[in-house]
Amino acid sequence: MAEVVLTMDRTLASNYHGGMFMGFSACVPRGIIPDWLYFKVFCPSVDYDEETGEISEAPMGVRRIEAQLRREGYDVIVAHPDAVEKAIDEDTVAVGVSEIDPLGMGPATTTFTSFSGKPAYMKVCFENLMERISRLKDEHGFGVFAGGPGAWQLTDVYTDYGIDFLVIGEGEYVVGDVVRRIEEGDRGPEIVRGRPVDAEDVPNIVNPTTNAIVEIARGCGRGCKFCSPDMRVQRSFPLSKILEDVRVNVTKGSKKTVLLHSEDVLRYGAETPEPEPDKVIELFEAVMSVEGCEGISVSHVALASVCCFGEKLGELSDIIGIGDRVPWVGAQVGVETGSPRLMAMHMPGKVAPFKVTEWPDVVEQAFGIMNDHGWIPCGTLILGLPGETEDDLMMTAELLDRLKPYKSFIVPLFFVPIGESRLKDYDFFTPDKLTDAHWEVILRCVSHDLRWLPELYREYSQSNRHGPFIRAAIKLLSWIGRRKIRKSARKWCPEDILEAYL
Repeated sequence: MAEVVLTMDRTLASNYHGGMFMGFSACVPRGIIPDWLYFKVFCPSVDYDEETGEISEAPMGVRRIEAQLRREGYDVIVAHPDAVEKAIDEDTVAVGVSEIDPLGMGPATTTFTSFSGKPAYMKVCFENLMERISRLKDEHGFGVFAGGPGAWQLTDVYTDYGIDFLVIGEGEYVVGDVVRRIEEGDRGPEIVRGRPVDAEDVPNIVNPTTNAIVEIARGCGRGCKFCSPDMRVQRSFPLSKILEDVRVNVTKGSKKTVLLHSEDVLRYGAETPEPEPDKVIELFEAVMSVEGCEGISVSHVALASVCCFGEKLGELSDIIGIGDRVPWVGAQVGVETGSPRLMAMHMPGKVAPFKVTEWPDVVEQAFGIMNDHGWIPCGTLILGLPGETEDDLMMTAELLDRLKPYKSFIVPLFFVPIGESRLKDYDFFTPDKLTDAHWEVILRCVSHDLRWLPELYREYSQSNRHGPFIRAAIKLLSWIGRRKIRKSARKWCPEDILEAYL
């Protein structure tokens, strides 16, 4: 078998019925619904080889590490978490685990779980996986390393999970050395710091990614204080590298619509905060020209970039085939707050090239442009930012009122001091800190989402050909979710505010 086995927790071994944003279901508390129903409806398993345990598609980060280790001469297999026992044997030198939110400390997870007191599925599945890997480690003697976006959560406890080396940051430049040290008998324990990888050095994937995700750039460059250091420099990948990853996905994978991923897809190829639309249009046209590619979706865009694009966003819609191939395309956007004062304190670069005083107008204008061209904003808000006042929250509530007419989805999240960010020394925001003003914002979001979600899901399920069981199950779970929200909110929220919105 392979020298190096890479894996991930069970919530990451899914394509979420083709809807990447349904991956956020890994953040919800376990116990609200039966496990079998959760994994059937929200998190169905991807296929894997019954003999070797090799997974058919895997997260992009895992595929990059797989490619890097192969580049350095190692025999590597990416194993399904339910089948690591099949992939590991006496030839295994090292096992690597990639995680997004291993301890349930991310913004979405802390928000969803803090009211229930129950752990999120991702945390439960991570701990189950590490328990099994630890038993196999005792039997075979291999070393264990871990990394991924959620590695910062493990800095104080990684040895408790049998991890020898914890990689923080981008891993391509350091993972080969980690495996060589393990091969030589070194078992740490040690925290290894990665560093931003030059775009030309990022290895092309050799096997399909989850939902055909294709990375087009890394970093952001806008400098928000709540993000990790690796986000401070944007690096756009050469077009040839991107197209090779597209070919791997559409020829070897099961999905022919690729998902272009970066922190701001609309700033691909730009060296300043202002997008260069012609480069993005060239990218989309080139991707669609790859033989076997049937469509494009996107992960994230910045609202300021949308405003800069303006009507040119319609050219991307034409390339994607919105209204023809698909009813719309969704993209995650960061609204964060309606307060220009908080924007100036924590994320002035998010507004560039506009002025921070224009932020509420930028948000509304961007929502309008996106809706005009068949793009659906999936927005996030941050509650509890350091220095937040009631006036800031009222500005956010007023902005939400302005966004009512726009088809969209808006999620309020609690502030989390990510371990590598410039706000790491602040406290987590928790339910006991919620004020009436916070609840005004939260319930405005819930009211907004309950208005638009039925229509969005109807269009989405038709285009993705969800079967009647899945459609009925999601409708039932939506009804259950609304009751659960109301029941949980009643414990924390003043009744008069609750009755006004739910």
